Amino acid sequence: MRIRATIASALTLILAVGLLQFTTPPQKAEAVAVASQFNPGMIISDALFYDGGAMTSNAVQNFLNSQVRSCAAGATCLKDFRQTTVSRPAVEGRCAAYAGAANESAADIITKVGAACGISQKALIVLLQKEQGLVTATAPSAGKYQIATGYACPDTAACDAQYFGFFNQVYSAASQFKRYSTLPSAFNHVAGRVNNVRLHPNAACGSTPVLIQNKATAGLYNYTPYQPNASAMANLYGTGDACASYGNRNFWRYFTDWFGSTTVTSLMRTPENPLVYVVAGTTKYPITTYAMYNAYSALGTASFVSQSYLDTLSTAHEATRIIRAPDGAIYFIDSGIKTQFDSCVMVNNYGGSCGDTGYINLTDAQVASFYTGPTATAVLGTREGARYYLENGIKREILDDASQAAAGLPFGQNILTEAAVETMPFGSPIIRGDTFVANSRQTGETYLVSAGKRYDMSAATATSSDLVNRAGALHHSSLAQIPVGPSRFDGSAVSEGSNEVVLLSKAGRYSVTLPAIAAAFRPVPMSSGFLAGYQSAGSVSEGLFVKSASADAVTYVTPTGLRWVTSWAALTALAGGRDATILTLDAGVFTAMPKGPTALGPGMMYRTPDAAGIFLIDGLSNRVPISSFEYPHAAGFTGWSYASQAELDAYAVTPGDFTYGVACGTAKFVAAGGSLHAVAAGQEGLFPFAWTPLAPETCSRTATGAPANEFIRTADGSIYQLAEGTKRYISADRLAAVTAGRTWLQVPNGFAAALPNGPAA
Repeated sequence: MRIRATIASALTLILAVGLLQFTTPPQKAEAVAVASQFNPGMIISDALFYDGGAMTSNAVQNFLNSQVRSCAAGATCLKDFRQTTVSRPAVEGRCAAYAGAANESAADIITKVGAACGISQKALIVLLQKEQGLVTATAPSAGKYQIATGYACPDTAACDAQYFGFFNQVYSAASQFKRYSTLPSAFNHVAGRVNNVRLHPNAACGSTPVLIQNKATAGLYNYTPYQPNASAMANLYGTGDACASYGNRNFWRYFTDWFGSTTVTSLMRTPENPLVYVVAGTTKYPITTYAMYNAYSALGTASFVSQSYLDTLSTAHEATRIIRAPDGAIYFIDSGIKTQFDSCVMVNNYGGSCGDTGYINLTDAQVASFYTGPTATAVLGTREGARYYLENGIKREILDDASQAAAGLPFGQNILTEAAVETMPFGSPIIRGDTFVANSRQTGETYLVSAGKRYDMSAATATSSDLVNRAGALHHSSLAQIPVGPSRFDGSAVSEGSNEVVLLSKAGRYSVTLPAIAAAFRPVPMSSGFLAGYQSAGSVSEGLFVKSASADAVTYVTPTGLRWVTSWAALTALAGGRDATILTLDAGVFTAMPKGPTALGPGMMYRTPDAAGIFLIDGLSNRVPISSFEYPHAAGFTGWSYASQAELDAYAVTPGDFTYGVACGTAKFVAAGGSLHAVAAGQEGLFPFAWTPLAPETCSRTATGAPANEFIRTADGSIYQLAEGTKRYISADRLAAVTAGRTWLQVPNGFAAALPNGPAA
């Protein structure tokens, strides 16, 4: 039953939908609607109901065609219905002007009325079906077209003839629904409050309270003032008990079956434009990033509406993560959670304000869609591992607990996503003032930060200096806020309050004791505490072997720099019989060290491919000419190798050839039998040789035999006594008397030949 629209008191005006005419619609083969999803407080969303651009005329026509394959003979189905319409002037707050036309189709009328009055064509189609079954009827009577939408047809009286006619009915119903929307307090059912909604025209069936959540639902109840009871919903496509009513149930069911869900989320867009809006009441807020869209995921996924509906909403500033509830509470949202601000200062810290443009207004229902989290704090942690201090809309990344404590910031924080603060600009990070290593979360690059300055370094340096596992992490934009140091970190450092250069390696820290090498670096000042984390591994001093982490070639440390070692034999010679310690340094550190010429092996003999001259390498800087292999062999220096002229030229030539006389420091030796034999002080005159001075590295390559004395023995068995620079033959019969049991030195023939003969002993 429906009450006439001409009743004087608008407060009691309820235009009810035809409840009883179509209580048993035909069953569908596959139902889409699910009774449990019916919400009496939200039968249809405002965005769907008041969408005057929901369908074009062609779309409406195609839909009507799809519902009826063929009409009964002599009947006019809705898909084929036509009528000449009259023009209607615009009515403020209800409908725009309607331009009448001859022989308009039902589809044109539905489309034009919907567009003029801002009522969805889908809703009007459902209304025609719900009231008179016109959409699916194959033989509708003329009378059904007369009262097509049941407008002004009360349950207790005849329909008002002044509203007869298809166009008249569609236009009047649409206009009335807009009137419900623009004058909500003039009618019995009002959105936003609990209303007692009857179950049936029979008052004895009673009513139940319903929180009507929106204008469209209130309008449906004002048009048809009944809700379905449990029996009507239990038999969704049939009938219930005597107190069952079906109008609003059928509206919801038809809409769901034909057009899908009757509700949309608060996130809306058009099919043609990907821009999504947060819609609250009559205001829409553009969402301009995917991260912001995700922030509002608690409101659901974006629903499609027409551009004409969006155009009815006022456009406000862009959506932010700061929302305000109707009671004035302001929140920050992220990942379906809302954290409440306890002051406007904290709102400012998060980049908003308590002014009108510092947040977006949401309804209570929208705010309730978010889970309630803890109160917002100035220190914010993220799931990705970063930690920030938020201040006046700027985020300052906190390196670690020590940095936070040093800055005097309280501990305890909310944990949100990195996306929650991605639009906030970075400020200078909160870092402790000593030395630490920081990885960039975005690029993976590693930086050394010391005394408030940032030093670039290569990945190889970070690895070779054993910094990789000592690193914290900061956002690359935070790192960019730290002033750049005066040099690139090459693996060298100098401790606070000290001038000693150290090199950092996986083996520990090496002190650089040689000024010529230390001067090659630009060491970064580091805190003593940080350097103490490396164990002392010794020093880069003379005699150490060093190689680059990026190559196998080995160098030898000398006071003036590194010298390349080209063979294992040379390395062994330089090591002087001890185990060779090879220090591997970062390629950059190694490259920075000064390099000298190739280090040939001390005590080794070399010649060039193009010249016959042989030289004995003496220490690190000299070479001694060899006139005969007998001399070096007597001292124990055997074998020779090729070297380039440039390599030989790096060694100064010692005046004079190598002989049987050798000086190691202040000690004198004679060479015989492959070893050196000490000559006691005062006995040098026994051996009239030139004493060839040899460096300690060379002398260490020789063996030391028994000390020399005044007796020698040659290869043929002859024994001589040395005196006053001559050799005196000792005959067999004199041997015992002269030597008195003392031993002699076995010498090569050349050794003896170098001594002039004197009288027999």
